[in-house]
Amino acid sequence: MKKRPLCIVSIIYIIGILIGLYLQIGIVFSDDLYQELLNIEEANIEAIVTSQKQEKEYRNLYEIEIQKINGNVKYKGKKLILSQKKNDEHQEIKQGDLIKITGEYQAPEIARNYKGFNYREYLRGKNIYGTIYPTSEIKIIQNDADGFFSKIIRTTQSAIKENIRQLLPEETAELCIGILIGDRSNLSEEIEENFKNSNLTHMLAVSGAHISYILLGITFVLKKSGKKISKIITILFLIFFMALTNFTPSVMRASIMAILELISELCYRKSDIYQNLALSSLIILILNPYSILNIGFQLSFAGTIGIIVFHNKLSETIFKKIHTENKIIKSIIDLIIVTISANIAIIPIMAYQFNTVSLTFWISNLFASNLMGIIIIIGFITFLISLISMKIATIFAFLLNIILKILSQIAEICSQIPFSSILVETPYFISIIIYYGIMIFWRYGNTQSKVWLKENIKKKKVKILSITLILTIIVNISSLLIPNALQIYFIDVGQGDSCLIITPQKKTILIDGGGSETGNFDVGERTLIPYLLDRRIKKLDYVLISHFDTDHVGGILSVLQKLNVKNVIISKQAENSENYSKFKEIIKNKKINIILAKSGNKIEIDKTCELDILFPEEQQIQENKLNNNSIVAKFNYKSQFSMLFTGDIEQTAENRLLEMYKDTNKLESTILKVAHHRLKNIINTIIIRKNKT
Repeated sequence: MKKRPLCIVSIIYIIGILIGLYLQIGIVFSDDLYQELLNIEEANIEAIVTSQKQEKEYRNLYEIEIQKINGNVKYKGKKLILSQKKNDEHQEIKQGDLIKITGEYQAPEIARNYKGFNYREYLRGKNIYGTIYPTSEIKIIQNDADGFFSKIIRTTQSAIKENIRQLLPEETAELCIGILIGDRSNLSEEIEENFKNSNLTHMLAVSGAHISYILLGITFVLKKSGKKISKIITILFLIFFMALTNFTPSVMRASIMAILELISELCYRKSDIYQNLALSSLIILILNPYSILNIGFQLSFAGTIGIIVFHNKLSETIFKKIHTENKIIKSIIDLIIVTISANIAIIPIMAYQFNTVSLTFWISNLFASNLMGIIIIIGFITFLISLISMKIATIFAFLLNIILKILSQIAEICSQIPFSSILVETPYFISIIIYYGIMIFWRYGNTQSKVWLKENIKKKKVKILSITLILTIIVNISSLLIPNALQIYFIDVGQGDSCLIITPQKKTILIDGGGSETGNFDVGERTLIPYLLDRRIKKLDYVLISHFDTDHVGGILSVLQKLNVKNVIISKQAENSENYSKFKEIIKNKKINIILAKSGNKIEIDKTCELDILFPEEQQIQENKLNNNSIVAKFNYKSQFSMLFTGDIEQTAENRLLEMYKDTNKLESTILKVAHHRLKNIINTIIIRKNKT
């Protein structure tokens, strides 16, 4: 076995970063920039604008690189997001400007839910430490202060975007920009979703495949040049391309490995792909240890390792069984083997990060991979020609547009294939370690150990299978039958309410699901479903919808579509709404049982838990019908604990409740979930009654 010291160093360094991240120790993670900025009432910052303007509804956002904070250069090179009100634009800020800002700092949020999206970690992966809000006019100290090389990069980026947008229709133009330089900021959500569900997202994040096609194009252009000159020019171009794509980890990995290969050839040395991979990871992580949290970094390195480790082994096995001399068939089979090899390594990451596994990834990649190469080559040719003549570039753009439309259609069709995107519960970390352990043993276990294992399994096959089966059954049954404590979780869904109850008998109840009244943010898709899958819940026994306002039912609609729901509890509707119409359609298609609840009903969840429906009555309130006819339900656990859920009832419904239950203790509970519009009278009544007793 070859000695590969860089591989050992890289592994040790990665372990050190992970220890630092999750145990919060080490110099790398003791950066106090957050606290220093939070302690300053108004920060005086000199910074260089490093990105183009990103327009939001009310504000414009820029990335800025700190030069000084209150005259201190300690944090030079760190980045912030500048958030400027649109009506505060007294002068236009451009990428490359050196500016002076006086403003208030806001630290990025950490995860608000269990295993939720951690915005702070995401930004740290991009070396960004928060947002600055100007409190006075921004001053431009100097234009083009970012240096000659940076000016060339931003001019090229702007030219690519501007020319491609002139030559192509809006939809295909943004897709082309995403493929060429990885900028997806203006790509439609529908296209992104199609590429994600068809397992083609890597095409929108510039990666190793892009570098391969770029190298192919450069080699063709420089084929008449001397070999040394050709390699040196290629190295310089790869450095330029890394800067062009903003040094994203996936591009850096592929480019650094290609540069190391070229340097080896220039020095007449044999290149070692494992050492190159290790060195590229070290360079990226030394520059920014938080890059390890970047999904692009994880998928790029895992996919590459998968191809390196499994491709030859799978090829050898498959081509022994498939005898063909047809070059086209062989290339198709090899492409499928490459895709399978990469996916062997990235499946656990996809399951952990996105809760999805695809069984049809090889189909989409088989049809789309070659198209991507054509798009990259023709795309850059079109851009280069557009610098000389837009009219001539239009001819190439016509062909490019057709190919982009075909690629978009492939993504859309493949996203609709059954099993193209299977939702899975978030795997345990130990399960991922075992998975990779088995894969490593299968690939690298020596012949003797495999023979020994094979012989022993043959001898004790029945015993091993029996013990494994019994242990598996015991573990699964015990996890289901052994009672745990009652668990109640309030989920941060932004606007509105959502509560998850898990009973000691493992029954699950979801009460409301939040939802955004404005914008296109799908709370169910982006927040609620990932939360439930992180809790390893794919099946819900009961979903209670208090009423059909968007901020209570918006997230529920996605849950009903994507997860297995047995029963839905609703009340008789006082009026139809768009949300209720969508709900009825989903219920009909999914054949979900509806429980129509009204005051006096009791729903037995299991032997120890029940829902006591206290409201609404048969005779509905006509004032503000949706809110005032919300379901009011009391969750009872034995005689030890109760919790009152009140939807969005207002004072009219509140007074009706007090009248209905004035001589009872029905409204008394261990915990009261206060309605959106307060429950002043009920709270006071409960307090008075408690004080008297």
